[in-house]
Amino acid sequence: MTEKELRRRYDEIKSENIEVIFVDGDTMKGKLLGYTSSVNNEPDEASIDVGEYELYASEIVEIREI
Repeated sequence: MTEKELRRRYDEIKSENIEVIFVDGDTMKGKLLGYTSSVNNEPDEASIDVGEYELYASEIVEIREI
């Protein structure tokens, strides 16, 4: 997922409970707590915070509300 796609999806989500589908097919469920752009996350890429985890845009294929 690109940074632009991640930001757009983050803005669309109405629920804090989500399921993330990763590029390797694994999934993770948790509470969506925040978004960080690549500019504010140097030297890393854009990410979302799900529970206590930081998930990078390049790891994510899809985000579903649950």
